[in-house]
Amino acid sequence: MKLNESLLNTLADAVEGSLSKYRQTADNAIVTDIYLQPLRDSAELKIYDDDEDLAVIPVKQLAEIPEDTFYTEMEKVLRKILQKIDNCESLEKLAIWKPFSFVMVDEEKETYYELMLVDDDTALVSQTLMEGLDKDLDEFLVQLLND
Repeated sequence: MKLNESLLNTLADAVEGSLSKYRQTADNAIVTDIYLQPLRDSAELKIYDDDEDLAVIPVKQLAEIPEDTFYTEMEKVLRKILQKIDNCESLEKLAIWKPFSFVMVDEEKETYYELMLVDDDTALVSQTLMEGLDKDLDEFLVQLLND
């Protein structure tokens, strides 16, 4: 799997674009969480809320991630994507009642990990998970680029 900065930016844009239905007035705010479901076999990233599918993003590189490390590696990638979106401050503009979460789910739609909790003006990510993330992601990217 070749995962470079360009692909991360493309995925961040696609995830952000899938949230466009939530860019309304605060009077129309809804209660929901956002679910990210990476699928290795079909090489897709599905994004949905409590009620409907928001997007299906084809990512052919997903099929190249080893099955035994797929969810662990995807957790790191999705977290990085959400950080890019949060850095653009677009999460603050969503008409979703806070707090809400971005949750990674497996093929059976079971929660694998809560990637990010957004509460008022703060996006919270577990500090213990963030420690060493850059190093792990860099190693992951080097491995992917060498394949």
